[in-house]
Amino acid sequence: MTAMPMRGRARLTVVGAVGADEWPSHVRVRVARAEDAARVRAMHERCSPETRRLRYFTSAPRLPEAALSRLLVPEHGVSLVAVAPDGAIGALATLFHPASEPVAEVALLVEDGWQRHGLGTTMLRSLVEHAAVRGASDLRAHVLPWNRRMLALFDRAGLVSRRGYEDGVVLVEAEVPPGVRVPGRCA
Repeated sequence: MTAMPMRGRARLTVVGAVGADEWPSHVRVRVARAEDAARVRAMHERCSPETRRLRYFTSAPRLPEAALSRLLVPEHGVSLVAVAPDGAIGALATLFHPASEPVAEVALLVEDGWQRHGLGTTMLRSLVEHAAVRGASDLRAHVLPWNRRMLALFDRAGLVSRRGYEDGVVLVEAEVPPGVRVPGRCA
């Protein structure tokens, strides 16, 4: 797999023995735009209740319009989408980072059929690159204790993380490597 750094444009080439109906062979990761709302809403609604619960801590089938707008174009940060050749969006990754803060918060949602192909790892690495450019020194994610894939994501992305508990969820933190691409390989 390859990903080109920054400028919101990365191309992810996925090679593997996966049926074309399950996973597109070429996925483009780019900065989200307000115009992506309908396709992100459709992706959200295709996700299972459990996948939505793991991301939002609720399985609500529909995101409120204001929440969707804040996710797509955060006031302080950046969101990325993974787009298939047919234009379908299968993942949304968000970096929340007020300029005056040293810590950036990350969150990811990958549609069920797109999971387990390294897309979350690739998107987290892209968020790390954006965090480094924005001057963040650390990343943070709030994760439900039974969300093992998200808990392992930091390790797969090559980040050394620390974990603790806060209000019943796992708080995962990792340093942002300054000005370098995150090492490691996609799983």
